[in-house]
Amino acid sequence: MTQPPDSVKEQMPVTAPSRSQLRQHLRQLRRDIPLTSKQEWDLQITDTLRQRIHQLAPRLIGVYWPIQQEPDLQHCFRQLHNEGYQLALPIVVSKSKALKFVAWAPDDAMDQDDYGIPIPQQREQTVVPDLLIIPCVGFNQQCYRLGYGGGFYDRTLAALNAVNSIGVAYQLALTEFAAEKFDLPLGEIVTELGIVAKTSPA
Repeated sequence: MTQPPDSVKEQMPVTAPSRSQLRQHLRQLRRDIPLTSKQEWDLQITDTLRQRIHQLAPRLIGVYWPIQQEPDLQHCFRQLHNEGYQLALPIVVSKSKALKFVAWAPDDAMDQDDYGIPIPQQREQTVVPDLLIIPCVGFNQQCYRLGYGGGFYDRTLAALNAVNSIGVAYQLALTEFAAEKFDLPLGEIVTELGIVAKTSPA
C-alpha cells in the first residue's frame, strides 16, 4: 500500500485519543507518582478541601474509599468526622442505576463489594448527601470529570440535582476532552494546587 509523502503526513490531522486511551494514560501517570509526592499532595488537597467544606457547611457529605492510586483522603475524612460532620459512602446498586449512600464513620466495620471496594457492613441506613466528594481520573477546565467509564456518578448527580459536588484529582489529571451527552459538570475541582476549576459561585 502506497504511503503518503512526508509533506502530506505533516498536514494530516492527529486523531484525538479515545476516552479509553485517555483513561489508560492518566491512570498510568497516577501510578507513576512517587510515594513521597503523593503523600504531600494528599495533604495539600486535604487542606484546601477542608477549608472549602467549612465554607459550604454541608449537612451530610458523601465521600469515597480510595482505589487505584486515587488521592487518599482518609485522614481528611477522619478530621471532618471529628469536627462533627456526618459522612456517607457510596454503594453500587446495579450497573444502570445511581449510587446510593449509607452512613459511615472511620473505624466502622467494612465488607467488600463485587468490585473489591470496601463498603460498610451496616448498610441499612440509607442517606442523601448534600455534598459529594468525587475522585476523578481526569478533568477539564469546564469541570467535566473523566471517571472509569461506568457512569455511576453522572447518574447520581442527575438523581440528586440539588447536590453540591467537588471533584478531587492531582493536577496532572487536567486534560482536554469534549463532554458527552450524559456528562454533568462538577461544581469545582480541587487538586494539590488548590481550586483549579470552578463552575459554581463562591
